Amino acid sequence: MISDNINASLTKHEQIIRYIKALEVHKKVSVRQIAKELDVSEGTAYRAIKEAENRGLVSSIPKVGTIRIQEKETREIGDLTLKELIMFVDGEVLSGEQNLLIAPTRYVVGCNSRGIVQQYLEKGALLIVGDVLEMQRVALERDSHLMVTGAFTVTGDIIQMAEEKNLVVISCPYDTFEAISLLNRAVYDRRTEKELIRVEDIMVKEVYYLTADAAVEDWHKMSQSTGHSRFPVVDQNKLVIGIATAVDVAGIDRASSILSAMTTDVLRVEGKTLLTHLSRMLMWEGFELVPIVDEGRLIGVVSRQDILKAFQQTQKQPQFGETVDNLVMSGFKLEDWEEGTKIAGEITQFMINESGTASPGILATIISTAAYITARKQLKLNTMVDSLTVHAMEPVAVGDWVEVYSRIIHLEKRSCVFDVGIYSNGSIRIKALVGSRIIKK
Repeated sequence: MISDNINASLTKHEQIIRYIKALEVHKKVSVRQIAKELDVSEGTAYRAIKEAENRGLVSSIPKVGTIRIQEKETREIGDLTLKELIMFVDGEVLSGEQNLLIAPTRYVVGCNSRGIVQQYLEKGALLIVGDVLEMQRVALERDSHLMVTGAFTVTGDIIQMAEEKNLVVISCPYDTFEAISLLNRAVYDRRTEKELIRVEDIMVKEVYYLTADAAVEDWHKMSQSTGHSRFPVVDQNKLVIGIATAVDVAGIDRASSILSAMTTDVLRVEGKTLLTHLSRMLMWEGFELVPIVDEGRLIGVVSRQDILKAFQQTQKQPQFGETVDNLVMSGFKLEDWEEGTKIAGEITQFMINESGTASPGILATIISTAAYITARKQLKLNTMVDSLTVHAMEPVAVGDWVEVYSRIIHLEKRSCVFDVGIYSNGSIRIKALVGSRIIKK
């Protein structure tokens, strides 16, 4: 009776969250199922599930659906799930998509004899091995998951055996040594990472927005009632399709569709994006308001003012960490250059080595960041550095003002090459080629 009274006092949204919390880990969650069992609309169920995902109660997996997961707070810091592991090693799932939220009980490297490997393999372990069919079979026989390194082809027999035993098989493009190095680095970063501020920590969740069927008149009404002048525009699925500002609607017939006035060039970021990274992107690209999205759907907004307030609030709080990249680039400004992009800044005391000149690592950060900005500004692409080759290098001293010029010299479907030059006092100091892989937004 007491339980019934408590449930009666909860909102539908809170009841759904409580229902999800009570589900077993790895249990599938669906909008239709919750709507039917709790007698709520599918829209209410969808919003509650997305809130549960933001809280870390569930996770969406491609081809599988939304799954109840173990809360992050109860996991050990080194317990990488198979889903996380795949992201770190650029892996591809060949079997067992429904089990990606499981953390391996242990990692075993298949570089010893069959007998020795068998001693360490157990149910739920992960065997990391190359093109050794015998070892692959041993893993599956011992109910262990399998990562095949070196981009070798995994036979149909192995995949079938894994599917029959409900085990995960991952194909990894790196060799075994590289894959293990990447995993070690991931665990190390997790152990040493400070509490970095992310966009989701400061975003405004109660968002005023316009729908695709709105008219310019609706913008004026919303602006008058809220006092704001910038609003995201979303479609019927709440996917962000543009932003409407005072500049956009100026002089436009109020009966016109908002689609004819809005700006479609919109910077969108995920909630997990580092706040310092977003602040740098705002500086580079000139946006005043940024929609925060989850798989393209609007979940919040962040403005320049929100970021300034957050930095002022945390300035004297040493528990909040900062990344080296953002510390290095904090003093650099974006300037105009007709052939590409240009950033300029001063070499500070923080950037030098024992000889009093800018350290090679710092210079590599500046070069790779310049290339990244060029891809963002000119092509609206995100990139990841694959290679960096320095052709000429002269020392850059502390206090030197440097100008970094970056331009695209080769572009393919999945990669691009940048020519980057660092100048000081009118002379070239460093010339580099940066090869980058194009990644999804």
